[in-house]
Amino acid sequence: MAARTTSAAVANAFLELQEQDKSVFPRIDQMKMQKLLYYAQAWWLAIKGESLFDEEIYAWPWGPVVPYIYGEFKEFGRSPIVGKRATELVKTGEGALNFRIREPAKPDKEVMSFLEAVWDAHKSLTGGQLSNATHADGEPWTIVKSQYGDLDRIKPVIPTALMEEVFKSKMKNAV
Repeated sequence: MAARTTSAAVANAFLELQEQDKSVFPRIDQMKMQKLLYYAQAWWLAIKGESLFDEEIYAWPWGPVVPYIYGEFKEFGRSPIVGKRATELVKTGEGALNFRIREPAKPDKEVMSFLEAVWDAHKSLTGGQLSNATHADGEPWTIVKSQYGDLDRIKPVIPTALMEEVFKSKMKNAV
């Protein structure tokens, strides 16, 4: 089954939610974006049993990362992401050069409602605080790091099955 949306569409949705939110909170920078994507994917997996987006999440030294989105916003460094949206490369025909860049479609209403809940739960935290949370004992990033050791050389994929299992367990323990 195909994923419901793309990481670029989810990233743009979080940027839109930030713009609409008039409360006070740390702005979305690269690190906060990566962790929001991670939590959205992990909770969607736990709740729905399927991926929210197809792009893989990797274990980098500072936590979970979607490399494509990292590349989209790399220019901002540690500064808030402003005035830019993620784009996608889309195949437009059979030829090797038949591609174009476009902004992804906004996620459907159900996904947006879900992303609003993820945003509300995490908006008050900085990227650093969210990163620290992904490093806690029993978290998927920590499990992968314990298997691979030094993440400066190797940046392995965090398996979606592992994220789903850990976050389903969190749901059961919360009840």
